[in-house]
Amino acid sequence: MSHSTQYFRNPAAAISYCSSGYIRTDWRSMAAEPGELRAIYEHVLRAMQRYHVTALLFVHGQQEEIPAAVQRWLVAEWIPRAIREAGYERCALVEASHGNPVAPQAIGQQVAGTMEYAFFGETAPAVSWLLHAEA
Repeated sequence: MSHSTQYFRNPAAAISYCSSGYIRTDWRSMAAEPGELRAIYEHVLRAMQRYHVTALLFVHGQQEEIPAAVQRWLVAEWIPRAIREAGYERCALVEASHGNPVAPQAIGQQVAGTMEYAFFGETAPAVSWLLHAEA
């Protein structure tokens, strides 16, 4: 049975290590400043390195859009660095049913071919995909 250990928490997000082999980030708000959002992603990268995992689960429980500056930074800097420094290879995104998935899908299209990336409406299928899909 998998258990989780909280790694980081602030008003915008909570990051946990799941012993079955992934880092889970539960987003509460993307309304934070771009610098604050980048800092959360840096915590995600440090958690990946600390726990030696290459898979991420992002659960978006809000409807705010990822700021354009953060989107560009993710694609140009953070994702390539996470691939290089932590072996980042799989990402499952659970989108809020009332949210706008345009930004995450645009990011996914830009990183296609460098890692596996999939979208889900619920958490259970996302976790199953992370743990059971062939790399």
